Amino acid sequence: MRKNMTASEWKARINRFALAFAAALLAAAQGALAAPALAAPGPVFSDRTFIEAVKRVRPSVVHIRVTLRQDSSESLMDVFGRGKTPSFDFGSPSTGPQTSVGAGVIISDNGYILTNQHIVKKAEEIRVKLHTGEEFEAKLNGADEKTDIALLKISTKVKLIPAKLGNSDTVEVGEWVLAIGSPFGLSHSASVGIISAKGRDLRQGPYDNYIQTDTAINPGNSGGPLANSRGEVIGINTVIYTRGLASKNQGVGFAVPINQAKPVIDDLLHKGYPIRGRLGVSINEVPSKTGKKLGLARFEGARLATVIRGGPAHKAGLERGDIVVEFDGKRVIVWQTLPRVVARARPGTEADVKFYRGESLRTVRVRIGSRPERPEKARTQITNTLGLEIKEITPRLASRFTLNVESGLVVVAVKSGGPAERSGVRAGDEVVKINHTAVKTLSAFRKMLRGLEGEDSALFLLRRRGSNLYAAIRFHQ
Repeated sequence: MRKNMTASEWKARINRFALAFAAALLAAAQGALAAPALAAPGPVFSDRTFIEAVKRVRPSVVHIRVTLRQDSSESLMDVFGRGKTPSFDFGSPSTGPQTSVGAGVIISDNGYILTNQHIVKKAEEIRVKLHTGEEFEAKLNGADEKTDIALLKISTKVKLIPAKLGNSDTVEVGEWVLAIGSPFGLSHSASVGIISAKGRDLRQGPYDNYIQTDTAINPGNSGGPLANSRGEVIGINTVIYTRGLASKNQGVGFAVPINQAKPVIDDLLHKGYPIRGRLGVSINEVPSKTGKKLGLARFEGARLATVIRGGPAHKAGLERGDIVVEFDGKRVIVWQTLPRVVARARPGTEADVKFYRGESLRTVRVRIGSRPERPEKARTQITNTLGLEIKEITPRLASRFTLNVESGLVVVAVKSGGPAERSGVRAGDEVVKINHTAVKTLSAFRKMLRGLEGEDSALFLLRRRGSNLYAAIRFHQ
């Protein structure tokens, strides 16, 4: 470096340095602006996240072993879709009562256990085993077929650890979850996956609102918990989707949301049956042109088709043709949403209902009515000549009676002491032919029944567990 520089040379050098420094600052600023914003930090997971979650949930899970009545072909895993549910054989002789397994969740320290209704529907005896190995007889305290929820009760001095119930309304698609149950009889087994979807309607009941998960769920997981990474129960595992003859996990399982079960639990505890909220209306979907005119999303809202005179909706001023878009702060995403959220409302409480009348958005306050749903009495009302009840096969009936068919007719009930029972007909038998004539629909069966007037007997060709057999039903003895 030169030591003897003129003033003008020093000034020029300083200016060049200042300009370079300013350019560097500008470049740094532009780079900072161009850099992507950092995402908000999410849940922190480690190797112990699910270890700790399983430790919290597992002590609250029970293994359920059910001895079914001898006249029952009930399966303990409600399999949706085509396929055959595998039978469970845990040492019971083939000539003895059928035995199968499921799972449940302890929800109170005084012995109440939450499980699926389809597990215990035809139970002659229910046994539950804790994670520590103690086994107890359980009694059915109450059940709700429409949400597939049942409440059991055991009496013990053993200290029970109730599960912590979470909030299924706030779960998000992509959230990590775990399942604990008894797949294929392997009690207290754990598996992990994510929430795949919410609000699934499988068309199996009026309150279908399932959580879908890819967590491994297999026959025997029914009634067990679906829990989040904090060990909070957000659902009760209920159904899997299968294809073909394989009844196994294919990454598509469904659970009843725990928030749907909570109001039912209280009713089952005190009444033994559910008491749902009631508006006193019938509904249908909003016409697409009307929805567009009102600025609604596709399928949003529920149109009131009828309003029952004197019912809660009528008293609040709702009318036929009104379009309900929100109930008690909950948006009616599709028209089927309305009966689900109304059913969860407690009778006697009040809720705000937002609706369109014409193009005017209004709000009324409705006092919720009551819809008790007492369990049906035993089917003694079968009055036809044969003493049996026959239905067309649906996915639910195929699962219920372990059928490997998608269509046809099945015997769903047999009158005690009636002609069909005396001839050996059982619930779950497929009806193939009557008097050598194929019958595949209810209308064909009814026509055949009318043709039997004046006859003394009918020859049924039945299929039971893959084997054909004949039953000569004599109804004039």
